[in-house]
Amino acid sequence: MRHWMGALAVAALVAAAPAMAATHADLVRLYDGFRTAAEMPVKNGVPDHGDAAMAARAATADKMVADLLAIDSSAWPVAERADHLLVLSEARSVQFQHKVLRQWQRDPSWWATLDIGWGPKINTAFELPELPLKSPAERTALAAKLAAVPATLAAARTNLTDLRRDLQTLGVAHHAIEARLYTRMAGDLAKAGERGLAKQAEAAAAASRSFGTWLAAQPVTAPSGIGQPAYEWYLRYVLLYPFSFADMKAIGEREWERTMSFLKMEEHEHRGSPMLPTVTDLAGFEALRRQSDIELLAFLKNRRIMTVPDWLTVPSPEGPYVMPMNRDPAAPGLFTPEGRNFFREAEDRDPRTLRAHNLPGHIFDSAYRRRDTRPIRRDPRLNFTDSQRFEGWAFYLEEMVVQAGWLDDKPKAREIHYILMANRAARLLPELKLHANEWDFDQALTSLTTRTPYWMEKTDDTALYDMALYLRQPGLGLNYYFGKIQLEQLLAEVALKEGRGFDLMRFHDRFIASGIAPITLTRWEMTGNDDQVRGMWQAPLIP
Repeated sequence: MRHWMGALAVAALVAAAPAMAATHADLVRLYDGFRTAAEMPVKNGVPDHGDAAMAARAATADKMVADLLAIDSSAWPVAERADHLLVLSEARSVQFQHKVLRQWQRDPSWWATLDIGWGPKINTAFELPELPLKSPAERTALAAKLAAVPATLAAARTNLTDLRRDLQTLGVAHHAIEARLYTRMAGDLAKAGERGLAKQAEAAAAASRSFGTWLAAQPVTAPSGIGQPAYEWYLRYVLLYPFSFADMKAIGEREWERTMSFLKMEEHEHRGSPMLPTVTDLAGFEALRRQSDIELLAFLKNRRIMTVPDWLTVPSPEGPYVMPMNRDPAAPGLFTPEGRNFFREAEDRDPRTLRAHNLPGHIFDSAYRRRDTRPIRRDPRLNFTDSQRFEGWAFYLEEMVVQAGWLDDKPKAREIHYILMANRAARLLPELKLHANEWDFDQALTSLTTRTPYWMEKTDDTALYDMALYLRQPGLGLNYYFGKIQLEQLLAEVALKEGRGFDLMRFHDRFIASGIAPITLTRWEMTGNDDQVRGMWQAPLIP
């Protein structure tokens, strides 16, 4: 991890960038300088989110946007012009982070000192150590991380000057989990003979408990959503969606109705068959998953749905996905009825739909990106603005393999597929209304859980995790469904143009080859049609 360069160094680096770039190579140099300058500052192991440091970073983003807008890329090839808009959207995400999100001032979960789950957080958060520690270097590194926890949470108290009601509630719960994890860590370290580290872990637990007590006592009434105008700006000029807020509400409701109808048709057709039972242990879980992976890769190859490279193989056992609430020492076991969340209720019965999401979806995408040699496209985007492409493609695959016939002889697996789809559609309206401040967190959670047809109560780990994540990271819940919808739109356009010559495998391979970029840009590259991107270059001021 690079350390903060200081405001003067940042200003000098950005000032050295060309005022106007003439080639794609110039764009790459400007981009590389910005990525270095935009790293979140750290001093002595503690995030520096003070006014001076944050003002310097905001100014870096403002200057980057101005420099990018000064570039005339109109004569470049479409793929290079798409890179230009991609970098511009990323720089705007940093602007938006400073002008609207300001997580260091509004969101206590931003100040997570442990990396126990997905979502935005300080860049010093660390993973739980694997014991026993194997070397003096590991002991030294863990000691430094634990020593920084009290100072980090002290900085959090100083910086959290604009707390929001639902974010406060979520933060209290999150830091209580961290306190219990540090307490367990202290006990485990003591048993391993690491008594000095155990005392540091106890101090970290005490600091987390004290922070949680302070946080709960703060008087807060302000809503947590960012407001519809800012939300729409972000969707259009950062995530590069061609849809308006109203479009998304209407399409989202239609998708929920469609998937519920399909589910009920499946249930009626096979109403005499019982739902599949759940596995009861890790061995059964891994056996189901491995068999699904073997079948899926063979299906994709044999049906010529997409090129399956030699390096995309059945992965080693991964275990079930563990959400932050599952990591809580107070949580029930993973294979108990009380510990099985919504996604586990589906996957422990038949994992095929979710394996389509993950194996040719996320696992393939991540491996492909590591092999991508193109500057810009090979890098993960700041603020996870590439989640539309990741989640849209992965969710598209779930329905695509069903429509292509993978589950033709597995009716209960198809029912599980539609239950999962209905849940994804049920997430859309809550996120939209939550950020428009039409609903609070409890109202959004109620909508999600009551419109998910089975296996989800308001206490469900998946429901709580998803709604918390979509409140903290705008657009993320929408990215699954609206990324899929954009991909279907692209397929329809290409198929109409190619007619009877359309080939599904060629289409998927072309899509994959364009790399990890917003699907709006991929559509521009694959069709030459720029109607969706024309209005995305010049943006109004952030509301």
